[in-house]
Amino acid sequence: MKAVVVYESHWGNTAAVAQAIADGIGPDTVVMTTDDADLSAVSEVDLLVAGAPVIGFGLPTARMEDAVADSARRAPTLPDISHPSLRSWLRELPRGHGRGAAFETRVRWSPGGATGAIERSLEQAGYPATGTPGKFIVTGRYGPLRAGELERARHWGAGLKSRLTTT
Repeated sequence: MKAVVVYESHWGNTAAVAQAIADGIGPDTVVMTTDDADLSAVSEVDLLVAGAPVIGFGLPTARMEDAVADSARRAPTLPDISHPSLRSWLRELPRGHGRGAAFETRVRWSPGGATGAIERSLEQAGYPATGTPGKFIVTGRYGPLRAGELERARHWGAGLKSRLTTT
């Protein structure tokens, strides 16, 4: 099974979850940021997993990215906003024939989410959702991840693989 995990991360939390998900799917799973995930990287995949942090109650937009950059003065570390947003990457995603899965990193009390927008974009590109989206909790605005979230992410990734190999 060919699987790729593509992510947008600002403070490293989403990147860590993406790697844990890939570990759960299997050792051949490729993990990459949005600027590394070109057409050749996602062509012919059986499973495309995409994830981002929840910012402004949803999947980050260019406007929200500007707000992230502005808030960096108050953050404990500077955010990494050097990669294209997942939203823009999904707009350019070529038509595929595999399955899709969405995940997000979020604060526990966030009233919105990113996974709905990710799932819709994946489905429009030919990657219908497999299973329930993954929602992983950060303990503060910038992290770190809540204890146990990386193990939950590995388990969620293993579940994705299991659903695909039994159907």
